[in-house]
Amino acid sequence: MKAKINKVTIHLTQDDILSLPVQAVVNSTDPNLSLSPRLLERGGVALLAACSHVGWCDVGAAVATTSGDLPFMRIIHAVGPRWGEGSERGKLANVTQACLHIAEHERLRSLAMPAIATGALGYPLENCAKTMLTQIINFILDGPRHIKLVVVCVEDMAAYRVFASELSSQLDFLKAAGEDGIAV
Repeated sequence: MKAKINKVTIHLTQDDILSLPVQAVVNSTDPNLSLSPRLLERGGVALLAACSHVGWCDVGAAVATTSGDLPFMRIIHAVGPRWGEGSERGKLANVTQACLHIAEHERLRSLAMPAIATGALGYPLENCAKTMLTQIINFILDGPRHIKLVVVCVEDMAAYRVFASELSSQLDFLKAAGEDGIAV
């Protein structure tokens, strides 16, 4: 599913995030900037060294590093909240905004984001979709200068359906509110 708002495309896909042709990908991680075995294997020692150099990132924040051996300009490490720790929605909103602002600051044209904090951190998928898509759309409505493509990449069809339904609802709301420059 694709939608265009203010000349920026939101592309929802079910795919391997590391296979997407984007300039940066978001790695959903913990405050120690841990890398999954797959990301470590593909990113190599340079990515591990970059994470070790940064060392720490607070929950609800993000930081960018080199992509190591991966074909991206940057890896943006997003530290999402664990469901039940308190203020989860605000922390997820903050980390989503942080990823987008880092990409814009780095003058990146394209960015792929996973469903941050779902899975091992237990964040409910429906809430994640609503929170992340709201932040992405608000960011786009503010008129970024560099970003032209935001890919939301989910792992399975169930997650895809949840995000697609939420994106459709938010687009319908914007159209009903008279927001111009929206195409699906």
